[in-house]
Amino acid sequence: MKKILYLFTASLFALSSCSSDNDDLSPILPIEEILILPKTISYIYPSDFFGTNSKSTITYSGNKILSIVDENSKTTYTYDGDLITKQEQFSINTQGKEVKAKEVVYLYENGKLKIRIYKTRISEDRPNGYITKTIYTHNQDGTISYIVYDVDSITQVEKKQGTGKLIYKDGNLIKSETNNISISFGNGIRVYEYDTKKNPLKNILGFSLLLDEVDDCGKNNVIKITRTSDEFSSPSVYITTYIYDDNGYPKRHTSFTGGGVIEYEIEYTY
Repeated sequence: MKKILYLFTASLFALSSCSSDNDDLSPILPIEEILILPKTISYIYPSDFFGTNSKSTITYSGNKILSIVDENSKTTYTYDGDLITKQEQFSINTQGKEVKAKEVVYLYENGKLKIRIYKTRISEDRPNGYITKTIYTHNQDGTISYIVYDVDSITQVEKKQGTGKLIYKDGNLIKSETNNISISFGNGIRVYEYDTKKNPLKNILGFSLLLDEVDDCGKNNVIKITRTSDEFSSPSVYITTYIYDDNGYPKRHTSFTGGGVIEYEIEYTY
């Protein structure tokens, strides 16, 4: 779930584990369950090599997420009914001024995500930034396939960059396949395994429809990822362990590299 709360993927082919079994008609949760939401999420790194420690504070209206704020950035969310239609990320400078840096727009068809338009590196000189467009197809067999395009911000000409497929079971992403046309190391398969406990993000309204947008966002928590790719001859295995609270939600998450070294830890408050 590394840095997932901004939902902006560093690479749209670094597929992640997210809740979205749109054909799974789960029972309506009691109100006390819906209102169990993470209020703060802290990332703790063993060394600067892996990253910088941070703490994010999240605000809600009911179970709709409004914003996420940390020391250097702010992300806001826009809803249309129960659907997240936009998120915007702002950098915060030393004077406290917010400068828009990224944006994601979501379009739906029959209540399912159809198009995601991702704009990054937004600036005064380039107000539309650099644009990536993903188009999703929800197949009859329950799988979800997609095509990714780079979009020229001036001419709006689209150039196909890659394809992929997402496979879900019981509200969890169990397999993702990617095929990046321009670079071979974007190709690969990830297989995910889960615990039976509650994911800390499961009650945030609209998150379950964003597919691979949010790392480790499912009904349950990822405990193992097996990754095969064109880069390496042998699979890489990544393990995550958890300490749970009395309600069955993680209060501490520890992620290990493929070599078994702690990469980062996450602490949650609810």
